[in-house]
Amino acid sequence: MMDILQNIIIFSLGAGLLYFGAEYLISSGVEIAKKFGVSSVVIGITVVAFGTSLPELIVSISANMRGETGIVLGNVIGSNIANIGLVLGTSALITPIIFNFKESRKDLYILGGVTLLFTFFLIPGYLFRIEGIIFILLLLGFCFYLFKKNNYNDVESNKSLPLKVVVLLILGVLGLWLGSELFLMGAIRIAEIFGVSSAVIGMSLVALGTSLPELATSVVAASKGKPEIAVGNIIGSNLFNILAVLGITLFVREIKFEFAEIALNTGIMVFLTILLILFLKLQNGLNRFVGLFLLSLYFIAIYFTISNPLIP
Repeated sequence: MMDILQNIIIFSLGAGLLYFGAEYLISSGVEIAKKFGVSSVVIGITVVAFGTSLPELIVSISANMRGETGIVLGNVIGSNIANIGLVLGTSALITPIIFNFKESRKDLYILGGVTLLFTFFLIPGYLFRIEGIIFILLLLGFCFYLFKKNNYNDVESNKSLPLKVVVLLILGVLGLWLGSELFLMGAIRIAEIFGVSSAVIGMSLVALGTSLPELATSVVAASKGKPEIAVGNIIGSNLFNILAVLGITLFVREIKFEFAEIALNTGIMVFLTILLILFLKLQNGLNRFVGLFLLSLYFIAIYFTISNPLIP
């Protein structure tokens, strides 16, 4: 009983750190955008997305070094599913998201292309170091493209950031990282106490835990009237999960796996990515009905993950 109570406390502390970390990251991100004349979408796709993707990166490298390849792929695929279904679904339910598709259509198409490339690399059941290098090069190219296309408004001649903004940015990233670690630790221990398999934990709780920074950040951004940061965060996070997280993880160590075990989840990831692009293109945003639909698809995906007979 004490063990369960202790892990519930750890779980709750992690959730609190995630919320305040998201608050600080959003505040500093908006200030950076204003200071340098960079659009909020670019800040969402780069600074905010990288900060919220740090848990995936740390968990994946650690799991890969221990030979837990199921957790690595489950983390990336599951997180991308959670980011669209859970994060954007919840954000749209709280506050309908209005989004300028034309401004970010290339970013969304790049996300779709990278997701399909990732799926193609998965089919043989082996991810090579060279594919990790390709992901890293694509990430560098994407970041260069983002800043190249962005129009800078040199309204302020002094480009130095106030110390407060820098401190908030650092505290935001640290809060999200530490919060996700504590949340994940508590969640996994609680699941183990109740006898849930490690494979299911990897596909569900680990993916959920590492997606909580995106959830906290996007919900706060949407509620603060910054929907472009909420959507930009998900576009950037899903790209970072594949290009940065897997790219760096594969550079450290190659991954061998059974594609049949992750085929269903991979298909769901591709389906949700295409669905997101279509909704944003046709509606220039996500209303509450679409939010409920995406959220429902997420829980259906979790159900099929838990009941998948191919997962040991």
